[in-house]
Amino acid sequence: MQSIIRSIGLALASSTLCACVNISQNGSSKSTGNAAANTVGRTDGIAPGCARTELAAGNQRFLKGGMAAHAWQQEKVVKTGEFGQSPSVAILSCSDSRVPLEIIFDQGVGDLFPVRTAGFVNCVEATGTFEYGVLALGVNTMMVLGHTKCGAVNATLEGKPLPGSIPMIAKAIQPAVADLLKNKKDATVNDLMNAAVEANVRYQMKQVMGSSEMLRKAQADGKLTLLMAIYDVDTGEVRFLD
Repeated sequence: MQSIIRSIGLALASSTLCACVNISQNGSSKSTGNAAANTVGRTDGIAPGCARTELAAGNQRFLKGGMAAHAWQQEKVVKTGEFGQSPSVAILSCSDSRVPLEIIFDQGVGDLFPVRTAGFVNCVEATGTFEYGVLALGVNTMMVLGHTKCGAVNATLEGKPLPGSIPMIAKAIQPAVADLLKNKKDATVNDLMNAAVEANVRYQMKQVMGSSEMLRKAQADGKLTLLMAIYDVDTGEVRFLD
């Protein structure tokens, strides 16, 4: 408990007003306009309220081949190994191997706090992980990230028998797509799939927040920002949802 309290104190001490800047090792600020300066020496991560801007910029660097975060990881390994982690953004995403979070957002060691499940479904362990991130690590943003061509969502839409424990995944997705399935006769397969992925993103966010008084309070107090987005496995682009 003392270590958690100490971590909270450090997180609060290092919080900054949002100017969409990253804090360098010597305390100076670097604007998000310069990809190299934007990443090198970062110790405090993404400032509160700036995650969407920073993650969108990182995704653009990924798309255009100008990634900066992955050229200096040894320094971050040493730093986080000695001083611990202080991630800014917690992400619930799918286990799909085509969605490597640190790469598609051009983030480095210690920047993100991910939870990955098939179908990006919430569970009590995921909720507890996010609570720990906010309480003990200083996480200021939580995202649910879906992706196109999600096998778990597709299997739920098809409704075919599934082996082992896999039906539990479909069961967690079914409420998200129930209305779509009732009115699917006029939709193409592709349109239905895309709509189902978006519906599941929104539903899983509601599940996370609905199951945690701690996270709801953090949001109400202005300490937690919520983001939702969908990653396109064909193009590599992330589309943020309003």
